[in-house]
Amino acid sequence: YKLSYKDQRELDGMEAAILEAEERVAAIEAEAAERGGAGDHAAATAAYERLASAQEEVRRLYERWQELEAMQGR
Repeated sequence: YKLSYKDQRELDGMEAAILEAEERVAAIEAEAAERGGAGDHAAATAAYERLASAQEEVRRLYERWQELEAMQGR
């Protein structure tokens, strides 16, 4: 099975997208830890909410990558 042009471009950029998303997760984790350690609980809570969203994006990207790989292997 040959991927569509759009799907192939998405697959080609997937590793970079995942790396960027994982870097965002790491940055937010550091911010949350810093805010929590400084006793700024409201800011830490907001950072943890952003962290959950960023982690969900990483999960979604990995799932899409697997989906594209499976489509390509058909």
